[in-house]
Amino acid sequence: MKIVFDVTVDGKVKETIQPQTQRLKEIHSFIKAESNGLIKKYGTNVYINRRVVYN
Repeated sequence: MKIVFDVTVDGKVKETIQPQTQRLKEIHSFIKAESNGLIKKYGTNVYINRRVVYN
């Protein structure tokens, strides 16, 4: 089971990002850092949705 994040821009999924570790504290830091870069890349209409992938 892994937690991944879909980056949605204007209603379409542009990319899926996956943190290196699955610890919640580290995931929070990862998403905060990535969100700043994604806003610069895609603009302000960026949504990050969490989902779980089962293997």
